Amino acid sequence: MKDIIERKHERKELNQSIPILDVINGGEFGELVNATIEGIMIITDKEIPTQSIYQLSLQLPIEIEGSNTVELGADCLWCRKVENFHRYWSGFHIIDASDTAMAQLEELIKHYSK
Repeated sequence: MKDIIERKHERKELNQSIPILDVINGGEFGELVNATIEGIMIITDKEIPTQSIYQLSLQLPIEIEGSNTVELGADCLWCRKVENFHRYWSGFHIIDASDTAMAQLEELIKHYSK
């Protein structure tokens, strides 16, 4: 039986492209699609293994809380291929973030949600 984490906050789709970098392995990881203060959905060029933990850096278009990056530790809960494209949707649960990172994420959602 699968463990299901029920979402407590509504996802907010973003109207701004937010690139994401892989802090540990380096390089581009994907692009932020939507977010809550508990998790994020990313579109990637490669399939992401589920139950894998990543250290991610969201590259902000503006400075929030004194920085233009948000550093998060996140666990990949699911990954699905995008129909007719060579890309993947991936859902992540935020498992490690500083108080500043959480404040940045809240402000990002407020400022860029549709």
